[in-house]
Amino acid sequence: MSKIKFVYCFSKNLAVNEEQYTISLTLLTQSVKLLNKHSNCRIVTDDSTYNDLKELSNDIEVIDSSNFRFLDDFKLSLIKDLKDNEILVDPDILMFKKPMVDSDVDLIFDYKDSPRKYWYEEDIRKIEGTLLYDKIKSIKKLPFVPNIGFLKINNKTLLTDYIEQYEYYRKDIIERFDNPFLSFSILLGQYLLGILLYEGNYSYLSIRSANTADVYEHLGGPQKFKMLMSNKSLI
Repeated sequence: MSKIKFVYCFSKNLAVNEEQYTISLTLLTQSVKLLNKHSNCRIVTDDSTYNDLKELSNDIEVIDSSNFRFLDDFKLSLIKDLKDNEILVDPDILMFKKPMVDSDVDLIFDYKDSPRKYWYEEDIRKIEGTLLYDKIKSIKKLPFVPNIGFLKINNKTLLTDYIEQYEYYRKDIIERFDNPFLSFSILLGQYLLGILLYEGNYSYLSIRSANTADVYEHLGGPQKFKMLMSNKSLI
């Protein structure tokens, strides 16, 4: 994939609080500045967030995000309409160089994560009694969960199944919880995709495995908080 365009989706309405939004906005700003040195991007946002982003890019699309409840609702709304050369990217990914990406696969994602990480196990316990809980428990040995900091689905069957099942399990969770945890998004967006990848015979690319460590960095939660406390730029 030669002329990649990276697509950010970003909304203050999906932030847990103002502090988290401040961190995310700072990271997005730095991510876009780094990316513009070697690649192209576009940003998709909403009316309530646009003014905070309007200086970052000339390629900004505003959509209605009023129905979004989970972080990955935004990604699901965009993924089926991505152009052939477009890949979704998270605002906490800092690309120092243009990553190498092989587009001749069914699924492109960031890296392989262990399904036994505590953040998955804690949220799985919280959704006990839901249809997604039953689905997760029916899979005895999931090899890995694809982290979707980067995300592109080229296989139409996988894309359709992912969207349909995401919406099916999402609806059930919303009906069972008065105020669903935003963190459930990692089960709907990532864990579910890992199950579909495990159940199907799909090819995939982990961008982290195809690039050296100096190409990009995907910052986790503790790293974001440390950055806020130190108030230092990452560039």
